Amino acid sequence: MANSPNRQHMANDGDREKLIKARKSAAGRFGFILGCIAAIVAASINLYRAPRPLTVSSVILAVLMAALNVPLGIAFGLLGEVMTRPDELRRR
Repeated sequence: MANSPNRQHMANDGDREKLIKARKSAAGRFGFILGCIAAIVAASINLYRAPRPLTVSSVILAVLMAALNVPLGIAFGLLGEVMTRPDELRRR
């Protein structure tokens, strides 16, 4: 497949690096958004299930546990970018 006639070649390594950087940036933003959505859902569920009346410590614990979703979302977004990267952009 390496000698395929319809394979697009990058003009130079600078273009390739710019494209990879743009893909990583988009994947990181997408992961951040997904992480924020997951954090809001997790905080809502934790606060809904917390015993009433709510205390400061239970609210802080729910928010901190939910905040762990943001870096996980970013990591999964970047992992997805690496796994779906076209062959033309992979290291040679």
